[in-house]
Amino acid sequence: MVKVDLNKRFIIMGFLNLISALRRIYIANRHKRRDFNMKKKLTIVMATVLSGVLLAGCNKAGDASTNANSASSSASLAEGIDAQSLQGAVDGSSAGASAEPLTEDGYLSYYTASDYVTLGDYKGFEVKVPIVEITDEDVQSTLLSSYASSFTPVEVTDRTDVRMGDTANINYVGKYADTLEAFDGGTDDSAEGYDLVIGSGSFIPGFEDSLIGAEVGTTVDINLTFPEDYSAAELAGVDVIFTVTINKISAPAYSDEEVAALGIEGVTDKDSLLEYIKEDLTTQAQEENKETARSSALDLAYDNATFAEEFPQVLVDRFISDYEDTLEYYMQMYSYYYGVSYSSVDDYISQNYGIAAEEVASYKEEQAVEQLKYIFLERAIADAEGLTVTDEDIEAELLDIATQSGYEDVDSFAEFYNSTYGRDVRELAAEQLIAEKAQDFLAENSTLVEVEASELEEETDDASEAASVAE
Repeated sequence: MVKVDLNKRFIIMGFLNLISALRRIYIANRHKRRDFNMKKKLTIVMATVLSGVLLAGCNKAGDASTNANSASSSASLAEGIDAQSLQGAVDGSSAGASAEPLTEDGYLSYYTASDYVTLGDYKGFEVKVPIVEITDEDVQSTLLSSYASSFTPVEVTDRTDVRMGDTANINYVGKYADTLEAFDGGTDDSAEGYDLVIGSGSFIPGFEDSLIGAEVGTTVDINLTFPEDYSAAELAGVDVIFTVTINKISAPAYSDEEVAALGIEGVTDKDSLLEYIKEDLTTQAQEENKETARSSALDLAYDNATFAEEFPQVLVDRFISDYEDTLEYYMQMYSYYYGVSYSSVDDYISQNYGIAAEEVASYKEEQAVEQLKYIFLERAIADAEGLTVTDEDIEAELLDIATQSGYEDVDSFAEFYNSTYGRDVRELAAEQLIAEKAQDFLAENSTLVEVEASELEEETDDASEAASVAE
């Protein structure tokens, strides 16, 4: 299975500066909750950039599985997006247009971080992270959601009940619970039916579980409620009834031949595939904990720091522009997959983040300033600890990107990037690398305390409630 590194792809497409800006906003709002519903929106976009999921659960607008589907796997979704459709959305964004070059004072290297931030305590924090414990259920769930579709299902003839892991061929009609009228996009009455892997998480919560135990040839009614944050606003939080007919059931045989065809080193049969999945999930959880340590330690350092009242306007303007370009790109992608149109980025912000139209401009400036606080904090820590980025570091980072982009060397890639986007790609790479070094330092000088996930959830809920009261 090929893992798509969309972080690199976005950089290759000229969005290195946007990723950097987006990451700042995400970190700034991860615990502060200063921007209404921004955290949720940016979490979705960060998943887009960093995990390889372009838009989780986004199928063609109007398709039945769009309204019944909440999130498909990274792998299957990435396979469903072709270069032409992706480029079509990119071309609609002004982020890729030629831009006026930034002046020298538009880059962070022009400034001394200590002029804008006074450091408080930034080392020796205790950071709570969830205990890494991968269960058999976790492994089976990943097998179903990310791998089962790669195997040929074989029709089950020795039983008639639907079980976890089966592929159920179904027809269904989704209706509003109060009127019993069918809602748009919630019906599949085709002759071929719809193949649903039970346990894949492809449909909204409760749908698949409700089919377990149902018999082939029967029709069942499933009473469900769409999630409050469901992408289609007209269905969010709505009570519905799905009338589902089970036509037949199949199950993957997981033959050694098909397992080997996945092309995963050392994986030759189902047992070794399950072992690989468990190891992979463990690694992912550990990496998530490291990222939690980075962001949590940075937040704590932020809370202990004192910042200047004002920041250079040229930098504020730069990060407002980056923020607008990032949202415009996301807006184009959202429009492409959901068919929702917005008149402008400001309109998008107003409608999705609950910001009054007359307050959008000040809101964007607040976001830019918040980014700059975190950026100067990182750079001040780097200065205090003697963390530096060498020319060799920058060239090595950019060489990988240039090679993936089809350029023979960094210079030719940099020339293209600089002329197209008006940004010195070496300066941008240096900015990102120094930020990462500062974050790594904070994580390495913090103590990770493993606790039960439920304890972290309670603390997060308490913090959210406190922030809400404060607002």
